[in-house]
Amino acid sequence: MNNLDQKIAELKRKIEDVKKRWPMHSAKPSMFRELEDLELELENLEEKKRKQDSSRN
Repeated sequence: MNNLDQKIAELKRKIEDVKKRWPMHSAKPSMFRELEDLELELENLEEKKRKQDSSRN
């Protein structure tokens, strides 16, 4: 597993952690922000990985 794969796996774990802590009602804005930030970072890393993988082929 390369460094990029490790970062992606770690972000996925963090996203799952936030979702497990998510309250049934009245989530705080900071939780929304944290989840959005993590998901955006994950999306960016996955795009970077796709580009990296396609350049190797």
